[in-house]
Amino acid sequence: FVTSPRLYEELLDRSAEGAPDVDVETPFRALCAQVLGVRTAYLAAVGPLSPLVGPPWAYPAGQPPPPITPDLLTRFTSPQTLYVAVDPAQYGGAGWAVPLWSERGLGGLLLLGDKRDGGLYTQEEIEIARATGERLIDTRASAEMARRLMALQRQRLAESQVIDRRTRRVLHDDVLPQLHTAMLLLQSIATDERPKT
Repeated sequence: FVTSPRLYEELLDRSAEGAPDVDVETPFRALCAQVLGVRTAYLAAVGPLSPLVGPPWAYPAGQPPPPITPDLLTRFTSPQTLYVAVDPAQYGGAGWAVPLWSERGLGGLLLLGDKRDGGLYTQEEIEIARATGERLIDTRASAEMARRLMALQRQRLAESQVIDRRTRRVLHDDVLPQLHTAMLLLQSIATDERPKT
């Protein structure tokens, strides 16, 4: 959790089409298996960042994530709400929904199932899960925004090079011959107007 995802190195090493290989699933699995000891969990982005983040992650991998319903989202009105109980049958075995907040409001949800040892979640575990989930969503969204901006920059650079080449071609093919013709014409006129002796 404390190591850098090396986003900038990945971006600079990739081609325009290649997405940065920012691994957020490994920290998510570590959070679920080693920190929380949970049987099942889902991490989903909601709000303006969700198109950048992509589909929800599931633990264990391969489980289809449950749909995030508008009813559930309306239950989170304040960052002071640490979690709410949800119906495990409706949410893929998850009994708790932890809201993930950002400066723009509700940014995601972490759905947690029962712990493997049958114990209860402590407030500290919920706060760690919340902070980690928020960071993972921000990291994935930042990587996607950076990838899109780099692709846009490369596209603009290519377009600029095409326009520059086109301008040079017009100068060489159209303007330069006209200038050459005008110079020859002027030289010819100057020669004709010289007094003859």
